[in-house]
Amino acid sequence: MFENILFTLQGILASVFTLVSIAIPTQVEYTRSIQATTTIVQEYTLSTTTDPLGPEKPLPTVEPDPIATKPTPPEPEVIETIVIPVATPTVSLETINTTTLPALVNIFCGSTQGSTITGATGTGVIIDPRGVILTNAHVAQYLLLQNHSTAPVSCVIRTGAPAKPKYKAEILAFPSAWLENHAKDIRVESPTGTGEHDWALVYITKTLDGSPLPETYSFVPYDVQQGVAQTNDSVLLTGYPAGFLSGSTLQRNLWTASTIVNIKRVYTFKERSIDLLSLGGSIVAQGGVSGGAVINVWGNLVGIMVTSTTGETTDDRDLRALTLSHINTSILEHTGYELFDLLELGNFKERTDTFKTDSIPTLLGLYTI
Repeated sequence: MFENILFTLQGILASVFTLVSIAIPTQVEYTRSIQATTTIVQEYTLSTTTDPLGPEKPLPTVEPDPIATKPTPPEPEVIETIVIPVATPTVSLETINTTTLPALVNIFCGSTQGSTITGATGTGVIIDPRGVILTNAHVAQYLLLQNHSTAPVSCVIRTGAPAKPKYKAEILAFPSAWLENHAKDIRVESPTGTGEHDWALVYITKTLDGSPLPETYSFVPYDVQQGVAQTNDSVLLTGYPAGFLSGSTLQRNLWTASTIVNIKRVYTFKERSIDLLSLGGSIVAQGGVSGGAVINVWGNLVGIMVTSTTGETTDDRDLRALTLSHINTSILEHTGYELFDLLELGNFKERTDTFKTDSIPTLLGLYTI
């Protein structure tokens, strides 16, 4: 049984909340308004290195890549605003939290006998009532490794609080661009990165006890509009934090945690799109919440948690999240479909089988394990 697989806490924490920003994205400031107006866009850089939410220790200072970081911020540029007509929220974020939790899952993986890959635990969000989960690529890569010939792992989807093993799942879509840059990090204790392209879609394929799958699953609606999440917006953060838990507690007593914060800053990877949200420090800024939900006051998923800066305590850290708009754009680049259209295709079981046959061998070839 999966729960009898042994793995170390260090292995879990080194593998889960792994990618953090050293190649610094650009800060983008927007003003949302019902009326047409203007907004200011400016560069923003950080002067210190960042560290994964796992090992409780600082990294040596690493200077940003001079090619990727401009030495002098440019003059602010006035451009046309992103205008998002909005309705008044009808329920509180506290109420939204209670409806969100049934759609949250824990992706729990352990190394099998003889494997050189340690275990990992992360979070995912069901975004389609047919059982499609959105999570990070750096979490879902362990589902890829279930198929590795010499270093396999074993993964289950757990639900509830505390988390209980319930489902098996397969990869539906995965960004090759992310793995091309980060496959080498699979054994690195503290790998780094910006979080760009760090998403994956996973499909629930069967129950662990052989019972029929639900006809529908609890899910969270998502919003891929550009600029729907902006500085000072209140958002709900929820996931399965595991940064301070022992290995036995992770297996048998892992609970969800939620908090409400205001977005501190917004960043772009390339141009003026809002790709990354700065969420500050909070109780959820721990290992294990990778892939956890960022939900706005209208109950829509607008981001998934992905990276964090260094900090001795969770309050000292700066948690970051990928926006659904960035994920939508990246999905289009990798599949030829935007997220909504990709889900509308249906036939998920057939497509996971096709992905396993046509794509997984190539992706696994990127690992040197």
